[in-house]
Amino acid sequence: MSVLRFFAIVVIFGAVSVAWFALGGSVWVRTEDLDYRLSREMNSLLGPEVLAQPAPYLARTAEGSRTDSDVSGPAASEITADIKHQHRYKGLLWYSMFTLAFHGEYHTAAEAAAADAPNQRHFVFPLPRDVKAYDGLRLAVDEANIPVRQPDIARGRIVVALDTQKPHTVTIDYATTGREVWVYAPGDVPERPAWEDERVLPTSGPLTELRNFSLTVTTNFSAIDYPKGSRSPSAKAEPSNGGMTAWWRYASALTNQAMGVVMPTRPQAGPITARMSFFAPVSLLFFFCVLFTVVVLKKIPLHPMHYLFIASGFFAFHILMAYLADVIDIHAAFWVCAAVSVLLVVSYMRLVAGVKFALLFVGLAQLVYLVGFSYAFFWVGRTGLTVTVGAVITLFLLMQATGRVNWFEVFKRRNSLPPPMPPAQPGSAGDPTAHPEV
Repeated sequence: MSVLRFFAIVVIFGAVSVAWFALGGSVWVRTEDLDYRLSREMNSLLGPEVLAQPAPYLARTAEGSRTDSDVSGPAASEITADIKHQHRYKGLLWYSMFTLAFHGEYHTAAEAAAADAPNQRHFVFPLPRDVKAYDGLRLAVDEANIPVRQPDIARGRIVVALDTQKPHTVTIDYATTGREVWVYAPGDVPERPAWEDERVLPTSGPLTELRNFSLTVTTNFSAIDYPKGSRSPSAKAEPSNGGMTAWWRYASALTNQAMGVVMPTRPQAGPITARMSFFAPVSLLFFFCVLFTVVVLKKIPLHPMHYLFIASGFFAFHILMAYLADVIDIHAAFWVCAAVSVLLVVSYMRLVAGVKFALLFVGLAQLVYLVGFSYAFFWVGRTGLTVTVGAVITLFLLMQATGRVNWFEVFKRRNSLPPPMPPAQPGSAGDPTAHPEV
């Protein structure tokens, strides 16, 4: 192989890599734009992306805030959250939504009468922000139902006056919907929490005391997970009725960390396809290295045009995946695109170098470096390790196979034109004046 041909192969690799970057960028932009528009629509339909329930508190006045000096928390809290999760398909994207059935029992202790203060406290229960609807919203004090006033719902907090000379039990029930994350926050929730961008719950703010606190969360899914920055359960979650149950139990704790769960998500076709396109040059590079090594060892003449058609067969996988994954399930689309790409390349190389070479070397290498490397993107958190292990093994095999190759001989300059044919003798088969015998 001449140096010029090798340079042509490098140029082909660079051109196809640019095409992959352009494809990956277009898929990424299209997905981000669609997600931005649909997320706002889904918020209006299903509720906030993070449904956060702040803890209640006791204040001297109905307008008292959590930062007042005389504010205190309940003497005991017993909270249950039953979460029913499901996936929603909207505009080529999967969204994770859930229905929450909330039940909270809060106990207040009797206080000694004070001459300079009224014997009354206000129980303030902040409602979650951006909730679109409540079902079965119920307020009860000592098992006696109390109507919830519309102005309280509009202000986002339920307030009820309590006599401090005796203990009380305040019960709150409601059902609503949200997306992706549910948390119970000991304190107030910021209007723009950090988890909107980083998926990390905020832990700043004053510490809040949790006395005789009990939170039980039940889900209808087994893949339970907790938001980053949140407080871990008191014990490992246990299976329950096809789902999981998690507990948070504290006799006395000071914390500003929220507690909650993250809903399961389905693989999104757009981001996965974009990442496959961005990293496709890596798989093609290893494939070309293996193919070039086999060609040198087997002394099979391949022209740069052969490499161009092979690279086009690789590119066909990703461009077909970019559009087919929007129509059918992403796993089904992956295997259809893989079959099409392998068929293109192997059937072409069968004509170039024979069936054995096409199947044994080209087909096997394509399964490893195109199909295998691309499928690694479905293994979240293991993609880099998988590709790295494959790269190290490939490097070892190539080094062992080419350790005794004389690269000076491989890249020595050869005359690209065949030697001139000798002139045809009169009457020979090459003589245009010769006539067959009659």
